[in-house]
Amino acid sequence: MSTGTPLFVASVMLVCVAFWGYVMQLYVIPKVILGFLMPLLQDRSSSSTYRLRFLMEYIVVLYILFILDAITGVLFLRIPLYYELELAFIMYLWHPRTQLYLPSKSVVGATIVLNMILLPLVMVKFFTARVHDLLLACIRLRSEAARTRAHAREMRLQKLRLETRHLWGMESCLNKVHDFLESRLAHDNLLGIWGVSGVGKSSLLMQLRQSYRIFAVFHHVLYFGFGSRSTVTDVQLALGVCLGYNYEMMPLMDEKSRARVIHHSLSNTSFLLLLDELEAPVDLAAVGLRMPLGKYRHQKVIIATGSKDVCALMGCAADNIIEIGCLGEDDAWSLFKDRVGDAIIDDPRIQPLAKEMAQACGGLPIALRTFAGAMSAIQDADEWRYMYKYLQARLPLSREQFADLLHNIRHW
Repeated sequence: MSTGTPLFVASVMLVCVAFWGYVMQLYVIPKVILGFLMPLLQDRSSSSTYRLRFLMEYIVVLYILFILDAITGVLFLRIPLYYELELAFIMYLWHPRTQLYLPSKSVVGATIVLNMILLPLVMVKFFTARVHDLLLACIRLRSEAARTRAHAREMRLQKLRLETRHLWGMESCLNKVHDFLESRLAHDNLLGIWGVSGVGKSSLLMQLRQSYRIFAVFHHVLYFGFGSRSTVTDVQLALGVCLGYNYEMMPLMDEKSRARVIHHSLSNTSFLLLLDELEAPVDLAAVGLRMPLGKYRHQKVIIATGSKDVCALMGCAADNIIEIGCLGEDDAWSLFKDRVGDAIIDDPRIQPLAKEMAQACGGLPIALRTFAGAMSAIQDADEWRYMYKYLQARLPLSREQFADLLHNIRHW
C-alpha cells in the first residue's frame, strides 16, 4: 500500500465525520476537522521550513477568524449561509487548489490573506497612529507658538506703555494703536489719528518709530513729518531717501518712475509707514505702495492729521479712526504738577495760581508742558501771579497766536 493511501483514507473519514457534524448541527466538529486536522494531512513533500512557515501563517489567520467569530458571530449568524461560507473560507486558507502561482514561488490562501489583507491593515493602523501623533505634535507646536506670540505681543504693549508714560491721557489710544499694529487681518492696514495741534500726535508717532524699530516686527519703520507739504512727490522723495536711493537722482525721475522704484522695494516686504502732520490726503497707490496693503506681507500705515476728513479720504475705516482730545481736568493738573515738581506746587501761595494756570491751558498737553517747564524753576509767588495775569490777558488765542505764545515762553 502506498504512503498516500492511509492519508487518503483518513481524509475521507474526517470529511465524513465533518459532514455528519454539519448535518447534526454540531458546527464545532466541522470547524475542528477542517480547521486543524485536515491541514495536517496535506502533502508533506515540501520542505520543513516552508511547511512550518505555512502552518504559522495559517494558525495566525485561523485564530483571528475564530476571535472575530466569537465577538460578532451572534450578529453574523443571521446572514444566510454564513456558516457554510465560513467553512469554505477555512478550506480556502489551506487547500492546495487555492494556491496562487508567482514567478518565484506558489502561496496558499492563508499566506495571501495574511500578507495582502491583515498585515497592510496593521500597517495602516500603525501609520494612522503615527500620523495622529504627528498631528498632535503639530497642534502642540502651534499652541506653543500662539502662546509665544501672545506673550511677545503683551511684552511689546507693556514696553510701549512704559516708554510712553510721559504722554498723559494716551492709554486708550495706545491700546488701539497696539492692537492695530499687531493685527494680521487684511483690512487692518490703515489707521488714522486726528486731533488739534499739540495733543501729542507727533510724540506718539515718534515713540512708535523708536519702539518698533527695536521690536523688529517690521522690516522697515519709516517716519515722515510733512506739515503743509504733503504731496505725492514729497512722500516719494522721503521714501526714496529712507530706502537708500540717491537723493539727487530721485527728483530727476518722473512720478511714475519713482512709484515703480518704491513699489519694487516695498511690495514684498513688511513695513510700518508713519505719516505725520498731513494736511491733505495723499494717494498711496500713486506713491508706489501696493494697494490694498497687507495682502501678502505685514504692512501698516498710520497717518496723523488735524482733520478727521483727511483720515476718511485716505481710506481709513470708521473703526480705524482715532481722535486724540485734550486732557481732562484731573489729567491736566497731574501733568502740570508732575512737570513743575512737588517742591514748588506744595507752596500754599503758588498752588492756587498753578491750578488756574493749568485750567487756562485748556487741557492741551503741549501748553501744559511748556508753561510748567517754564515755571519749574520759579519759586517766587509774585512771578507766578505775573505769569498767570500775562496768560489770562491773552486768552482766548487763535492757533497761530497760541503757537507764538508757546514759542516765546520756551525762550524765556
